[in-house]
Amino acid sequence: MSKLKSALYPNLQKMKYAKLISLFKSESKKPVVKNKILMLSTTKGKLGGNLLAIKSYIESKGLNYKINAITSLNMPSLAELAGELATSEFVLVDDFEPMVYVLPFRNEQHLVQVWHAMGAFKKFGYARETAEPNSLTHKNYTEAICSSKELTKIYAESFGISEDKIIPVGVPRTDLFFDSAYKASATARLFEKEPKLKGKKVALFAPTFRGNSVNDGYYPSEYFDVGELMDALGDEWALIIKLHPFIKNRIEIPEKYSDRAFDFSDEREINDILLITDVLITDYSSVIFENAVIGGACVHYVPDIAEYENSRGFYFPYSDYLCGESVEKREELAPAVLRANADNEKMKKFKNRFVSLCDGEASKRFVQMILEER
Repeated sequence: MSKLKSALYPNLQKMKYAKLISLFKSESKKPVVKNKILMLSTTKGKLGGNLLAIKSYIESKGLNYKINAITSLNMPSLAELAGELATSEFVLVDDFEPMVYVLPFRNEQHLVQVWHAMGAFKKFGYARETAEPNSLTHKNYTEAICSSKELTKIYAESFGISEDKIIPVGVPRTDLFFDSAYKASATARLFEKEPKLKGKKVALFAPTFRGNSVNDGYYPSEYFDVGELMDALGDEWALIIKLHPFIKNRIEIPEKYSDRAFDFSDEREINDILLITDVLITDYSSVIFENAVIGGACVHYVPDIAEYENSRGFYFPYSDYLCGESVEKREELAPAVLRANADNEKMKKFKNRFVSLCDGEASKRFVQMILEER
């Protein structure tokens, strides 16, 4: 980006939302409503993830907060949206929300980022070399959450805000992993979907995509062979394949293995699948964080590790993310799966570093440390 455009970037952002800014300033003449929460998710059709977890906790405890949820499917008029934004004591977002970064929130208001991702894996925000330093994006958060105390500095850098604004409460959406009723329901649903999984040890193959975006995402077919893996694991094992949504080329499952290998790529919640998984097989996917919270074993299958490390930015060396054995060759994969167990030193260090506060109490801490104390 040229120096001139870089200098003008904040003004360009404000120009894009000039009408909203004007309406917001007009609505700001009204008082801020105490304990009013606006949950804003314009990229999704319905509330989910951390926003839904926080909302569910507040409602289940009968806490004195008025919650309004706005998503892409129930967007009000611009004037109504401005009114909600201007009069809510707390505005909660869980992703990139460009319209809020240009708004002059009042001192008694809180703009809180409850970021959808876990841990600190692939660089985002201002940690990326391509980020525009003069951008207004993220910089007006009054608070943002993260999953462990060690990550506060990283999240502060990524959002371009001071470290004291990063509140390590855990990840609210992982509270479900400690809910026995939810786990039983999710498990029953998946076994009803595919009864042949019952009684089997389950390996879940969940790699991330190669390429740059939804338009060119793929997974190299030569890296994985269903028959080779199933023959090596034996009849007591079943395989679930869950590909990243960007991957268009599905992995072929030969008819011979159709009673033990299943493509669940269309399944919305990979976290539900983790509940019935004995060993996760993945590469550079952030699913390792959820899997660690659940307590499952993991094998890192990384045939292109050197190339991937050179092309992607990680916050730490890739070796720091290992919570199980790492293999690079196809013939090494099955033996590693058979050896895998969650009770190892790598897993213990990983959990302590990245997800130490994901203990079923994250939503409670969010309410106490942000909604109440702040």
